[in-house]
Amino acid sequence: FVAFSNGKFNAPPIQTLAAPPMAKFSCANVSDNDASSKEYAAQVCIKTGYITGADTFVVKVASGGYPLPSNSGCVQVFSQKTGKMEALLMDEGILTELRTAAAGAVAALCLAPVDVKRIGILGTGIQARYQLRFLKHVTDCRHVLVYGRTDASVRKYVEDCEKEGWNVTVAEQPNDLLENCELIVTTTSSREPVLGVDWKYTYESSAEGRPRGKIPLQHITCIGSDAPGKAELGLDLLVAAERAGGWLVADSKAQTAERGEFQRTDPRTLGHSVQPIMEPTSTGWRVAELGKVLQVNAHMKSQGKKNISDHYREEMPISIFDSSGVAIQDCVCAELACSALVSSEED
Repeated sequence: FVAFSNGKFNAPPIQTLAAPPMAKFSCANVSDNDASSKEYAAQVCIKTGYITGADTFVVKVASGGYPLPSNSGCVQVFSQKTGKMEALLMDEGILTELRTAAAGAVAALCLAPVDVKRIGILGTGIQARYQLRFLKHVTDCRHVLVYGRTDASVRKYVEDCEKEGWNVTVAEQPNDLLENCELIVTTTSSREPVLGVDWKYTYESSAEGRPRGKIPLQHITCIGSDAPGKAELGLDLLVAAERAGGWLVADSKAQTAERGEFQRTDPRTLGHSVQPIMEPTSTGWRVAELGKVLQVNAHMKSQGKKNISDHYREEMPISIFDSSGVAIQDCVCAELACSALVSSEED
């Protein structure tokens, strides 16, 4: 992420198939007025790129979303020196799941409150599971509050996560997560806001500049919005966070304005921040890239602070990280996978 923010990664625009404004895949097989059509969320993303000075470049294809039966994909690894393919990783989308969950853990490590008592999870799919598996490495909290759309998927999620050592309770509505969790991760494929809709909480307090309520500090990682038209957070929540001086962070400033949570505009946006690393997007929000935040975080640690949240706890009652997924993650994961394969063959 630091290399990405420092301009060392090269990538063309992302290709997205089967999602608006393109036609649906034939797996839909229903009319636009059919109830099943409203649940349609299939898409295929093709991300490519290379790190300047590296040996390879990568082409990744990742598919998923209802009514596709499961997530899938592959990673093609080519030589920058010869242009020839060096590896074809038929990972069925697992590398994408891993690198996405790793990004969530990195964001939580430097932005989430130090004292997390409960983790909120929005969604019950495979990424909702991987997020918890990676968060185990950055927080001691094992209490989870989950919200899902269907009872069956929620029950299965609770059963699976409790087998992995989590204490899981079920929320009645999405905003219960905002009212009860210091760390929240959203993992849906929604095209309509789910969390923070009609949110009236201002995160401000005239007395101390601290938020009101029982959650004094809060971090939200947004995973699901990765294509034009997608959204998981209500604009009321985003505006409240900005007006309170919260940190708005993304893996890519340009990408979040095109396909992430900050692709939407709002006339209430202030468009300014006291933090110099938060820069304007084309949609009017001021956002810091995660790579820049990691550099600031390293500086904080050199001063004996635990993370940015710990240092700025009076000024930033909330932080939001939008992960739309950058191809440099796929390059690094492919390199790690290829190195592991070579090592296993040598052994």
